[in-house]
Amino acid sequence: MKTIADYVVEVLNETDNPGVMFGDVHLLDMIAERCTHTNLMEKHPMVRHSRILNALENDPRFEKYWVHIRGIGGNPNWRSFKLVHLNGGQTE
Repeated sequence: MKTIADYVVEVLNETDNPGVMFGDVHLLDMIAERCTHTNLMEKHPMVRHSRILNALENDPRFEKYWVHIRGIGGNPNWRSFKLVHLNGGQTE
């Protein structure tokens, strides 16, 4: 069975995206729709998206970055994950 991180890699490769971050609603929902072995689509979008990003925290295929978002309340630092190996090769 594929993991959530496996589905993230699959979607990023198909869409030619180098990574994913909190706020990438379309990408995160595409990933959640493929995770049919979970109940992600039943969860509130913020919970669903956080769980997907949590699955990338310790995956060696991803590098974690923090993106500072200006002009918003709350936590202005959003997690971002860059895929280290895209389509079998090293990303730029």
